[in-house]
Amino acid sequence: MAGKGLHIGFEETASGGLVRRTVLLSEDGTRRRHRVVYEFEDSAGTAADRPMDGSVMAVLFHAMERGLPVHVHGPLTRTALHNIDALQGVWRRWRPDRYRTVEIIPETVVDRNAPKPGRRAIAAYSSGLDSTFTILRHRLLLPPERRHTVGALLMVHGFDVELDRAEDFERLVERTRPFRDLVGLDLRVVRTNSKELHLQNWQDSHAAELAACLHLYEAEFEFGLIGSTKPYDALVIPYGTTPIADHLLSGDGFSIVHDGAAYSRTEKAAAVAAYPEAVRSLRVCWEGAQQFRNCGVCEKCVRTRMNFAAAGVAAPDCFDGPLDPARIAGIPVRNEPQAAELRSILDYARQHAVEGEWLERLKERVHAIQPDIDRPEPRPVRAMKGAAASLRQAAVGLLDTMELKQPLKRVRNRLRTRG
Repeated sequence: MAGKGLHIGFEETASGGLVRRTVLLSEDGTRRRHRVVYEFEDSAGTAADRPMDGSVMAVLFHAMERGLPVHVHGPLTRTALHNIDALQGVWRRWRPDRYRTVEIIPETVVDRNAPKPGRRAIAAYSSGLDSTFTILRHRLLLPPERRHTVGALLMVHGFDVELDRAEDFERLVERTRPFRDLVGLDLRVVRTNSKELHLQNWQDSHAAELAACLHLYEAEFEFGLIGSTKPYDALVIPYGTTPIADHLLSGDGFSIVHDGAAYSRTEKAAAVAAYPEAVRSLRVCWEGAQQFRNCGVCEKCVRTRMNFAAAGVAAPDCFDGPLDPARIAGIPVRNEPQAAELRSILDYARQHAVEGEWLERLKERVHAIQPDIDRPEPRPVRAMKGAAASLRQAAVGLLDTMELKQPLKRVRNRLRTRG
């Protein structure tokens, strides 16, 4: 690899043609080298002749933030090349202080527009409410002529469950078995260090990093489904996943579909509530010490409990016991999108004549947070947060270089579990 910029290529190992570890190499003018590893089962064989659309998307935000051209040591599809250019334009407008448009330089540009047999889709599945709703829609809720033909679910180990928490991930897979049996879909698993390398801002890059995992199956499927996070009338901009930009993560022969933005989170809960297997399998929590279950008391858990309460389900089986209304007053609301989520629950409850102590507590919480949302954060505080983020990224890079990051993570996780 020569020439200033980021260089992306493959290293590959296989076992019987079924399991491979694909490694993306990125090297800049300082000769720094990173390996973004994807480990997964692949019945379609070697990736040597496949387009590298997903490989570029996996590290695109890293390239834009550094402002370096990207040399792709392999083929890129024409559609992906155009889409990546448009996606860069989106983020340059959204975050001009962070991202610049960079040149993408593939070895070859290819056209692969022929439809695959069955026009099947693979759906990203985190066991959260959004992805569960999307899968139910296309397996059970929509008329057959309006569905995507979903042929498999994809779970990523290394995103919601940390890579060194293998037991937690296995327990999450087992937790979701009732739902997977209900919809009758095979499970595909990708294990990746993409997130834990901290090469990019996860808030901005998570859809692109997820799309890179879906693209690993482009030889078998024609569509990759990503469940929406926000509805059309409450979009958050800028944000990593949005109906505005997710389709730009597509290439020739493999299209990323942002699904479900016509529905609020409470409407999704109401639909999922009709399927007990789906409810039992839900895992929405990202703050609890055990990463295969819901802690029940964090902001996301309490908010999801209220989604179900508004839909008429006081104690969904994915939580231990019913909602304690006293916890509503203490849930943190740090920004307008979180406040909008709470107001959305209130609106749904009013429209459906829902009553209860929890609803009165929610009204009080929404009224109390508005002055804090309207008051801008002091400039020194914003500066300190930015400096802290920069120091953290530098520290992660140093620990990685010294091969200390994984041992320290294991110690931290043991202490957190004991606490």
